[in-house]
Amino acid sequence: MAYIKIFPIKVTDKKALDYITNPDKTDEKLLVSSFGCSPETADLEFAMTREQTKKNGMDKGDNLAFHLIQSFKPDETDAETAHRLGQQFADEVLKGKYEYVISTHVDKNHIHNHIIFNAASFVDHHKYVSNKRSYHKICRISNRICHENGLATSMPTGEKSKSYKENMEYHRGTSWKAKLRVAVDKAIWTSINYEEFLQKMQLAGYEVRQGKHLSFRAPEQKNFTYMKSLGSYYSEENVRIRLAKNRSKVKTPNHLSREARLYINISTYVTTGNREGFERWAKLNNLKEAARTFNYLSENNLLNYEDFQQHIADIDNSIIATEQRIVELSSEISHQELIQKHCSSYRTCRKIIEDAKTAPDPQKYKTTHQSEYKLHDTLKQRLQELSITKLPSPERLQKKIDNLRNERSSAIKEKQELEKRRSTLNIITVNFNTLLSNYAHFKDTSEHRQEEPSL
Repeated sequence: MAYIKIFPIKVTDKKALDYITNPDKTDEKLLVSSFGCSPETADLEFAMTREQTKKNGMDKGDNLAFHLIQSFKPDETDAETAHRLGQQFADEVLKGKYEYVISTHVDKNHIHNHIIFNAASFVDHHKYVSNKRSYHKICRISNRICHENGLATSMPTGEKSKSYKENMEYHRGTSWKAKLRVAVDKAIWTSINYEEFLQKMQLAGYEVRQGKHLSFRAPEQKNFTYMKSLGSYYSEENVRIRLAKNRSKVKTPNHLSREARLYINISTYVTTGNREGFERWAKLNNLKEAARTFNYLSENNLLNYEDFQQHIADIDNSIIATEQRIVELSSEISHQELIQKHCSSYRTCRKIIEDAKTAPDPQKYKTTHQSEYKLHDTLKQRLQELSITKLPSPERLQKKIDNLRNERSSAIKEKQELEKRRSTLNIITVNFNTLLSNYAHFKDTSEHRQEEPSL
């Protein structure tokens, strides 16, 4: 279990940073990490980012930073694991937009993380908004990370509690939500992507509605049940995360000889010109989507079962490749934004150092700006570690980031188009499976009638 507390820092962030990085509490600072800044100069780097925010006219409120505490139960986890989970937690909450310092304290009987992050973003200069809604969001993130790592979850998430009736039905296993959770889990366990998951839910008898929020309805159920009402573990985001983990699983292909044979029979039925007979058969079997299904198969020249299966696999592979490209672009954008931030801070420090040449008392000037001198050396080393030996111009760096963002936007649009096609294929697949089943029944019935003697 990780208990979460968050509160603003309004007066000085240096004292708070000194406290959380105390060597006596952090195993001689072995359990101290940071993002976008150095733990030794974080207060100055925070201030520089806030100054940029002020110049952009977005300095709202008087919060300098935020102090986030993540506490674990005694003996629940070790210090290294707690620190790693804390970094994952901070990265997901702050999304690479805010500098932070994280430390893991081991001086008490319960291990706990301290995360101090800047109130201003160095990416878009917006200030972090802390309220009840954002608190519940970070609790959901913490709960999920704990759940994935075998730890208990107990933080409030803002989700509505069950009514007495629903709670009794849930424990008896008779509520719609309880049954839906079972069906969703089963569909996730046997699927490797989102579209296959929706198809499995349809085959399980659920009606799917994909609006602003995903929802399902059982055959006898009056109203749809929103996935978000099942709990954060069943949110669309977490469903996709759980499905992504299934991609590495080896899936044994099913024997398709019977389906392939029926596919050829139905395809022949359509392509031989007996369209009227097919439409009469489709209507007889109450298949509203039959025409749509075979129009798609004909237009895409998929009247061979193996081609149809390959077509689905190609779409799935394209979606996976596009998702990977989006992840790579997002990572590169974050990398370039970090370089941009360091370059800007380095220029500021270098300007302060150069001004020492014209100062009336250079020694006094250097003493006054001792922190900037220290940060200058730290940033120079950090840029060298990033293979930056010559500062790129701000315009050139911004253009590179803009191009990457445009490329990511195009990749996102491409993925959305592929997912639309995959969604259409889901419907086609379900309809096709129904067609195969009904065709087999229709064919057996027709053959039986032919064998009956005439009166």
